Amino acid sequence: MKTYELIIERRQPPCGGKSPKVVQVQTVTTDDPVAHIRSIEKDGELQVTVKPDGEIVISLDVGAKQIKYSFTED
Repeated sequence: MKTYELIIERRQPPCGGKSPKVVQVQTVTTDDPVAHIRSIEKDGELQVTVKPDGEIVISLDVGAKQIKYSFTED
């Protein structure tokens, strides 16, 4: 299994004084980042991009919210 730094960036409509962007950082151990996100996000279509530096970016739109998961191997 590989260990990744996972940055979760959630964008939502700015209402009720909430910040339009919420960011979390986690450490995750998994063999398959896409399967890991599918276990969390049951709705929406995942768009997967692998950047030249090896970063795996998984994004999806759920209603008015946009979520981006960025995996960087430790």
